[in-house]
Amino acid sequence: MKNKAENIINQINSSNAIILEGAISVLSALFSDNSNILKIILKQGVENKNIQKILNAAKRKNIETEYFSPGEMQEFEENINNTGLYSIGKTHGGIIAIASKRKFLSPKELISQLPENQKYISVAIIEGIEDPYNLGYAARALYTQGIDGLILPERDFGFSESIIEKASTGTFSKMPVAVFSNNKNNKKDINAKINLINLLKNAKFKIYCIDKKIPANSKIKISDIFDVKFDDRTVFIIGGEKRGISRDFLNNAGEIVKIPYAKDFSHSLAAQTAATVVAYEIHRQHKKSE
Repeated sequence: MKNKAENIINQINSSNAIILEGAISVLSALFSDNSNILKIILKQGVENKNIQKILNAAKRKNIETEYFSPGEMQEFEENINNTGLYSIGKTHGGIIAIASKRKFLSPKELISQLPENQKYISVAIIEGIEDPYNLGYAARALYTQGIDGLILPERDFGFSESIIEKASTGTFSKMPVAVFSNNKNNKKDINAKINLINLLKNAKFKIYCIDKKIPANSKIKISDIFDVKFDDRTVFIIGGEKRGISRDFLNNAGEIVKIPYAKDFSHSLAAQTAATVVAYEIHRQHKKSE
């Protein structure tokens, strides 16, 4: 007869699910339209205001809740960690959820969901973050500074989705996220970035690439971030520290924006840091104009 830990692991494997850890991640998923929680696991003896909020939300959504004894929770942690697919930390506080992997939007769907009557609309495209913790930190900064949507290259997030959610302190599940094809070997996907740019321009967005220099033979305007006035409908693109922004994006930008340094430094900022700087500046400009 299988124990509780084995039953949960079988459920994760059979439903291609992920694990969310801790009150912040679980509560954010419970109150998000972008997440689908299959089951909540609570450690017996843990009582606080977050537990009650989770139980109330789970009841409203008819989500099954299961209690594990301290020994069963430890066994669950060990069994999960032994799979080699996922690692549970020690900071979940006895609160875990089993959730379906997120179904990401297409860029067209994301645009259609943006608020029509909002004066300012800002969307970020991030090409170059591979580490799920860094992507989570970026999502947190974007969300808290009022960015309305995030577009990422298509990838198999797998179990990293739960890490992103934890690092973002629950903001990743709250933010509309779309993905675009990034498979250069597929002829249908070769022009995916051009198609994305055209889609955004047709929706009246101005495209800003956050970079230090303009492409060769380009007449695109380059501005210091302290001098640029971001458009009411803004899309800004962040590249990775190693490869930067791809040519298709750079060559089709409306403007290139550079982040100046206070000291002599030849390297790029980390992508999540650049995203934070730009999101904060957009927020500052919007607050100033109110």
